[in-house]
Amino acid sequence: MVICIAAVLIELLLSNFVWLSFVAGKGEVSDYSPQLTEAYVNGEVNSFALAGIDLPVHSVSYTVRTVDPEAESLLLTAAYYVADENITGSAALAQRERIAVGPQERRVTSYISSYGNASYIDISFEDLKTELVVTDIVLNPSYTAGFNTLRFALIYTAIVFAYVLKKNKAARKMISDVTYTQAGIISVVLCVTAAAIVWIMNASGEEGNCIVYPLEYGVENYSPYIQQFDAFMKGQLHIDVQPSAELLALENPYSPDERFNIPFLYDRAFYGGKYYSYFGIAPVLTVYFPIYFLTGFLPVDSTVTGIFSVITAIFLPLAVIEWAEFRKKAQPWLAAVCATGAYFASMVLLVQRGVAPFYYIASIAGMAFVSAFLFFMIAAIRNRKTVSGIILMVIAGMCYSFGFMSRINAVLPVTFAIVAFILIYLAASVKRKELPRFFGEMTALGAPVAAALVFTMWYNNARFGSPLQFGTAYQLTVANTAYYEFYAGGIIPAFFHYFIQPFRTGDMFPFVQLEYFRLAGYGRSLYIDSNFGIFAVPFMLSLLLSPCVFKSKKVSRNGKIMLGVALISFAVTAFADMCMGGVIFRYTSDILLFASFVSAAILLEMQEIAREKYGKKIDSAVKKGVVLLAAATFVISAAMAVSINGNLEQYSPDLHLALRDFFVFWS
Repeated sequence: MVICIAAVLIELLLSNFVWLSFVAGKGEVSDYSPQLTEAYVNGEVNSFALAGIDLPVHSVSYTVRTVDPEAESLLLTAAYYVADENITGSAALAQRERIAVGPQERRVTSYISSYGNASYIDISFEDLKTELVVTDIVLNPSYTAGFNTLRFALIYTAIVFAYVLKKNKAARKMISDVTYTQAGIISVVLCVTAAAIVWIMNASGEEGNCIVYPLEYGVENYSPYIQQFDAFMKGQLHIDVQPSAELLALENPYSPDERFNIPFLYDRAFYGGKYYSYFGIAPVLTVYFPIYFLTGFLPVDSTVTGIFSVITAIFLPLAVIEWAEFRKKAQPWLAAVCATGAYFASMVLLVQRGVAPFYYIASIAGMAFVSAFLFFMIAAIRNRKTVSGIILMVIAGMCYSFGFMSRINAVLPVTFAIVAFILIYLAASVKRKELPRFFGEMTALGAPVAAALVFTMWYNNARFGSPLQFGTAYQLTVANTAYYEFYAGGIIPAFFHYFIQPFRTGDMFPFVQLEYFRLAGYGRSLYIDSNFGIFAVPFMLSLLLSPCVFKSKKVSRNGKIMLGVALISFAVTAFADMCMGGVIFRYTSDILLFASFVSAAILLEMQEIAREKYGKKIDSAVKKGVVLLAAATFVISAAMAVSINGNLEQYSPDLHLALRDFFVFWS
C-alpha cells in the first residue's frame, strides 16, 4: 500500500511539475482572450502576433488544423517569442516545441512564462509547407490536473522491483543463479520487444501494409527490391523499365552533367541499354519471395526492415550469451546485460528507421545475417567433434553467404575474423594432427560460401560482363562512381566520421540527433550526410580497454590475435566505406554490429580479469560499470530510435508527442 501511494505521489508530481513550478500560486489572470482569436499561416507567412496583452503570461493555448481537409498529419516546430518588461528590443525566444497538425482540430497548450507583463507574443511555425488555421486562442488557460496511468504503472513496477531486490535475499539469489539459457531468453525478449516497437512506429507512418502483385502502378514507381522481384518473376535479370531515348543517346550517361534534365531511373545501374538493381538479392530471396508465396502479396518496407531487426534481436544477444558460455566468462546475469547492451549498441533500431528504406534494407539485412552467423559459428565451435557441430557450420556458412549477398561491406569486418580463425585453427590442427577433422569442418563452413560466390560471379557476369562487377561502377547517382578509388587522404576523415564524430544535442525531445558535419578538405568530392562515430555509443567505449586485454596473462595468444584482427577490420572497413561511399550512418552500421559483439566480449573478459587480479571490490565496480554502460547505451539507442530527422522515416505525430509527454515532465 505504501509503495502504491508513493508511486501515485511521484506520478502526480511528474504530471503536474510544470504547473507546480511555474504557475501555481502566482494569481495571474486566467482564460484571457487576446484581441486576435484566429490566424492563418502558411509557407510564406508562417507567424502571427498577439499584441496589446499587458499582463503576466505563463501559457498559451489554441486549436490548430490544416486548411486542406485531405492533408496528412505531420509534426511541426512551434516557436514562441515573448516581449515583456525585461525586453527592450525584439521579442525573445521563450519556448520551442514540436506540435502535431492535421485536418482534425488539435488543442495545443505551451508554457511560455513572461517576466512581468507581456506586451506581445509572436508564434511562428518552422518548416511550414501547408496552410494552417489557428483559432480559439487563450492566454493563461485554466489548469486541469494530469495523471499518466502508464507512467504510474512503470514507476510502481520499478519501486516494487527495487524493494524486492533490496529486502529479499531469495530474489537476489534468483538473479545470481540465473542460467545461461534463462539469460538468453531474457535478453532476446527485451531486444525483440524493442525491435517490434520500432516496427510498429515505422508502420504507423506508412500507407498500407502490403503491395499487390502484379504491380498496380508502373515498375519505375517501386523500390529496387520490388523491381528485382518483378524481374525474376518475368524470367529476366534487368528491371522492366525502358530507358529514355535521350539517355541511350548519351556518350557518357554516368556523368551527372550530361544527364542534366534527362529522365532516368535514379540510383540504379545502367549497362548495355538496360537498368539493373545493384542492391544485393538476399532480401529478395529470403523475405520477398517467401512472403509472396505465403500470402500472395509483397511486403512493405517497414515489414522487411522489421523482420531483419527482429532476426538481429534474436541472434546477436544469443551470440554474446553463447560466447560467454563458451569462454565461461562472467555470471549469466552479467552476460545478459552485455548481450542486451550489444544489441542496442549496434544501433540497428536507428538503421530500421532509415528513410528511403531500400538503402537501409541492404544494411539491416547484412546486420541480421552477420548476427546469425556469429551465433551459429560459436555454437558450432562449442559442438566440435559432433554431427550437430557440422550442421551448425553449414548453417553458419549459409548465414555468411546471405550477408555477403545483402551487402558486401556488412560482412567485411567478420571476414577478417573468419580468416584469422581458420589460420589459427589450421595451425592447431597441424600441431594436434587433426587435419582430416579440420578439412571436414571447413568444408561444411565453406561449401555454402563457395556456392554463393560462384552464383554471385555468374550473376554479375550475366548482367555486367564481369564476375567481379556488382554494378556500382554503372550507378546513375549524384556522382560518377567509376572514379571512386582508395586514397590516402581518406584516412583522417574516416577516423573522425566513423569513430569519433559525436551526436548532436538539441533542445527538443529526444534531445539527441544525428549530426551533419563536414571537415575542411576531403581531397575529392564525397557524399557526406548525417552520421555518428561508433565511440559516440557508450557501450563501444569498451573497445578502448583493448590494451588491458592485450596485456593480460589470462587471455590466450590466439584470443589476442583475434581481438587485434577485429580492431584492424574496423579501421579497414571504415576506410573502404569512406573512399567508395562517403559518410552516412548506414555505412557506419557496417562496423557497428561486429564492434558491439567485440565490445561485449571485452567487457566479459575485463570482469574476469578484475575478479582474478584485483579481488571482489574491483570486480563489483567493473560489474556496476558494465551495467551503467549498457543502461546509457539503451538510453542513447532508444532516443535515436524515436528521433526526428530528414534521414529517418516519419512515424505517427501523435505517437511522437505521446512519447515526449511520457518522458519529458519538466517542460
